[in-house]
Amino acid sequence: MSDSTLFSSECPTCKQERLLTGYTREELAELLRAGADIEAYCSSCEEHWPISTEERADLARELGRKR
Repeated sequence: MSDSTLFSSECPTCKQERLLTGYTREELAELLRAGADIEAYCSSCEEHWPISTEERADLARELGRKR
């Protein structure tokens, strides 16, 4: 999992910011380009959700900076 890119998303249930892994930089870029959902998970609430539009924009900016 060393190729995973870290990002965060707020859990809609507990409202805590969760650090997420599991996607490579390339996978995230492709999901953003395709407009596909990027799934997040909270281990405390056992909740899955798609990251928000604002979080997608933040992630896209961050990926652009790391080129």
